Amino acid sequence: MRKRYLSLILFFIPLAIMAQSPLKLIEEGKYDEAIDASIKRIQKGRGDITANYFHLKHAYESSCRIDEGRITELRATGAPDIWYDVFILYAGMQDRNNRISVIRERIEADQVNLQLADYSEDLEAARNNAEAYLYAHAQALLETGEQEDALQAYIELLKVARMSPDYKDVEKLMRQALGAGAGRALLETRNKSDMPLSPDYLSGMTDFELKPQERIFLDYARKEIPGEKYTLLIRIVIDQAEITPGTVSEKEYTASMKDPESADQNYKDEEKKEADKNHPDYNKCKIKEIYEVKSAVMKGSVQYIDGNTGSLLYVVPVKALSLFENHTATASGDMYACPPEVYDLLDKPKKKFPSNADMLVEVGKEFKKLVRDVIWDGSFIK
Repeated sequence: MRKRYLSLILFFIPLAIMAQSPLKLIEEGKYDEAIDASIKRIQKGRGDITANYFHLKHAYESSCRIDEGRITELRATGAPDIWYDVFILYAGMQDRNNRISVIRERIEADQVNLQLADYSEDLEAARNNAEAYLYAHAQALLETGEQEDALQAYIELLKVARMSPDYKDVEKLMRQALGAGAGRALLETRNKSDMPLSPDYLSGMTDFELKPQERIFLDYARKEIPGEKYTLLIRIVIDQAEITPGTVSEKEYTASMKDPESADQNYKDEEKKEADKNHPDYNKCKIKEIYEVKSAVMKGSVQYIDGNTGSLLYVVPVKALSLFENHTATASGDMYACPPEVYDLLDKPKKKFPSNADMLVEVGKEFKKLVRDVIWDGSFIK
């Protein structure tokens, strides 16, 4: 029985190799697969080297010829919406070059007549044209106020983001399109941090209200109603909430007048001037600056989730900071030698640090404000 299994294995191995042979793949029109198979054979020294190079060259030139033909056909239409397809074709051609470049040194050493065309300039031109068209078209779709148009705008903006994530305000427009394209969205907040947060605190993150005019572009519910379907879920996630202990630091130094001669002009009594100058603290102001600092940080994200499939559509990171600072100072010696900015600190009192609960409230307000700015932007209405 063991010999039978062994004979079956030996029988199927040649078939598996043949199924992945470059020649067979070329015959089936699978040129990119044939390129990869040829590269592997050349790297591993399998098969006839001349045949491997022949198949690589044939598959490369055939695939490029097909893609270039498609690009020519697209450009011949003169339509403005062709450029994303043209970009995808050029990106595939450039990727093909990159894969073959892995064995470029061997190709040159073996003097193989295989010239890799450089499509980088064509790729960049197609990218620019595609981004400009898709961005402008998505804007026009959003202005109609129709739900289906908003969904199409999101698809087109997503293409722009994949080509250039930082293109203009595409990130903001994608959020607008997601909101306007949803029949009804559900807002929820989840705490994934180590900080215990009460249900009231979490629900407060979504208690902002949009005006009726704004709700045309984003209709949402804060509580899930049984039986109601939500095409979009906007999930506010708190990943980190930390409050630092209050710290007090001090800095002591001595300041002097930058221009002592100008101070001399204020003296009308020469004897007093000479007496002051002989004093050990003349033109010396001993200063102690006191810094009180306490901070709270909250990090998380706003996640846009497809209500039908549960798939994550888009994520916007959010980071809020609440900072308590108090800067005071004391001074002694020649007060005329104190810098003007120190005078402003002398009358300021030392303050008591806010409680952790108060800091948590303040950072929560800032986090909520940032979340609202993500979910809703006033420029959505034009």
